[in-house]
Amino acid sequence: MIHGERIRHARELKGWTQTELAKKVGLGQSAIAQFEGGSGQPRSEVIEAICFQTGFPPAFFETPPVEHFPQGTLLFRSRASMTTGEAKQAYSAALTVYEMAEAMRRRTRRIPHRIPRIEPKRVEDIERAAEVARSAMGLNPDGPIANLVLSLERAGVLVLGLWEEMKDRDAFSLWAGVDLETPVIVLSPGRPGDRVRFSLAHELGHLVMHQAFRAPRNLRELERQADRFAGAFLLPASGILSELGDHPTLTLLATLKARWRVSMQALILRAQALGVLSPRQVKYLYQQMQQRGWRKAEPVAVAVEKPRAVHKMAELLYGVPVDARRVASEIRILRAPMVRAMLDVHASQADLAKVAG
Repeated sequence: MIHGERIRHARELKGWTQTELAKKVGLGQSAIAQFEGGSGQPRSEVIEAICFQTGFPPAFFETPPVEHFPQGTLLFRSRASMTTGEAKQAYSAALTVYEMAEAMRRRTRRIPHRIPRIEPKRVEDIERAAEVARSAMGLNPDGPIANLVLSLERAGVLVLGLWEEMKDRDAFSLWAGVDLETPVIVLSPGRPGDRVRFSLAHELGHLVMHQAFRAPRNLRELERQADRFAGAFLLPASGILSELGDHPTLTLLATLKARWRVSMQALILRAQALGVLSPRQVKYLYQQMQQRGWRKAEPVAVAVEKPRAVHKMAELLYGVPVDARRVASEIRILRAPMVRAMLDVHASQADLAKVAG
């Protein structure tokens, strides 16, 4: 039996409409609509054509779809600039990686998550939520976080990398699993290291503070809260205030960027939030950065952190280096090239050795 939702999944992953898929396999749009809606079963030659066009094996379409990766909890935060098709494509890509990860997680030891859930009512609550999250994750309360991805993974967050860049979206997050007890953050590739870290902290803020079914209608307010959380989480007041001093300069901000591994612009915004900088001073610093071309390309590079857990599970189960063909053969729902592409955006044992070296 072919599951219609699987055809939809594969189609949306490619970014195609029903009409576009129909043309590629020599059918009318109504036939694809019937297949996806469950009111008809495609013939074997049609399935072969769909497999060829989408890159999935027949077993993918014969396997019941994943039920516990709720779309609503991530797409309600999609940026207005994302089209519906782009949002669906991002979701389908994340679901594909999640399904591979879950197939391996069932055979390895799961780490219980340590992510608190706090509903903020005031700005002070957001600052407190960041403090509580640091404490729950076992992090230094007032110092820089050396590797944020690994810290999140050790706290039970499943951090997934996408093998293709998402337009207009750095990351998104959701609670997944049967009881919605698996915190998931999905990262888009091709972003600078400081931006990746801020995106991770921003999405952690959503996981801590926002649940889809309780979210306010003002999505901009949600984003502002998550940004405030990210600043407080990465740059706790108890640690950064003394280092900022009374009049932070661009030279000082560049030094702090290297130490705290956040962008100079994030440091400026955090200094303003803590009352160190006035709006006029912020405007002046931004003007200075603009004149130097630093608004688009800041000095001091921050190394990009790659998710590790997915590749580590594959190494434990399939050896080092990972044999993508064997992974595909055992998981059955993916072909080796896609497995290889997904593994490549997650840190391998060799990648960690290079960083350590």
